[in-house]
Amino acid sequence: MALTGDAGGPPLAPGSDAAVVVDAALAPFGLDAGVLAERAASAGLVRGGRVACGRGTRLLQAADGWLALALSRPDDVASLPALLEAPFDGQPDGTGDGAPWDRVAALVASRPAAEVAGRAALLGMPCGVVGEAAAGPSAAAVDPGLVADREPPYVVDLSALWAGPLATSCLLRAGATVVKVEDPRRPDGARGGDPAFHDLLNGGKLSVALDLGSPDGRRALAALVERADIVVTSARARAIEALGMDPEATLAAASDKVWVAVTAHGWGSDRVGFGDDVAAAAGLVAWHPGDGEPRFAADAIADPLCGALAAHAALAAWRRGGRHFLDASLLAAARTVAPPYGTPARTAVDGSIDGEAVAPPRPRAAAGPAAALGADTATVLAAVSA
Repeated sequence: MALTGDAGGPPLAPGSDAAVVVDAALAPFGLDAGVLAERAASAGLVRGGRVACGRGTRLLQAADGWLALALSRPDDVASLPALLEAPFDGQPDGTGDGAPWDRVAALVASRPAAEVAGRAALLGMPCGVVGEAAAGPSAAAVDPGLVADREPPYVVDLSALWAGPLATSCLLRAGATVVKVEDPRRPDGARGGDPAFHDLLNGGKLSVALDLGSPDGRRALAALVERADIVVTSARARAIEALGMDPEATLAAASDKVWVAVTAHGWGSDRVGFGDDVAAAAGLVAWHPGDGEPRFAADAIADPLCGALAAHAALAAWRRGGRHFLDASLLAAARTVAPPYGTPARTAVDGSIDGEAVAPPRPRAAAGPAAALGADTATVLAAVSA
């Protein structure tokens, strides 16, 4: 709640049971729903109403509804003329708060929301119509009865940013060996972000650096994937294929293996998305009880939701045994806990709701500093080839 609502107004509580679901999902790892606000706690982020906590995404009113558009990357800002079929000469060209939001909002206001979102998808821009995907498959149900009945898994982590690394950090807490694989030419973007948050998600993992554009790098990656009990990726299907990997063939060749595919909109979709715009598309927003308009729910909530549910599902699948492909999308995770469209949020009164004080985001200590890129390459590859 502390991260939901207008900057100058009281906190809001969306009609969602996200905290209850995440508490149950993370119980086997000794964590709880506090993970939903950990990035904000680390970086000092605050609620901004229709401006996301991370400042890169905004809720905009279109001619027939609302959409969430992210302008957190230079390429997204550069694509605005094509998205809105209008010139942006003389406009700000920064990202986040430095983007030309006034011009964008004015142009979006005269266009159908689905039309803008459709063009954004074609351009590879993160954008979603609020509630567009409220119906459809949701994440798998949480099994509260998980018990430790086999040895901890060997995990190869090919994911980046938030959801995937959170999932593998949870598996690490359950005793797994986690090998984080990155290409030095394109490392995990989180390395350039908040160092404390990067440590929180990646401390304790072994770090392997591979040139995935080279034959040797591809062979080493194949060996690691073959050795893995659980593989976690966060690239779309065509990018995985470009690396020479085939989840279906990999699983068919193994007797026990779990492949967790973290994506924005699902393994079958090539659509780009981040935590805030995907949550909005799933309908996971807070509808202000005063003006009836949407506000962002927490901080990029689809990311940690997906990470928590993916960790639980991966551990459950490994303990069951056999071969499992887990389509772990941010969209499905957000849809699992999204309230019915338009459900008014509750408002905190004097800083509390139902007699309980609204707590600020709380930090969590990292297991240790994240390893330097490639620090464990030689040791890990020698062990795999032995």
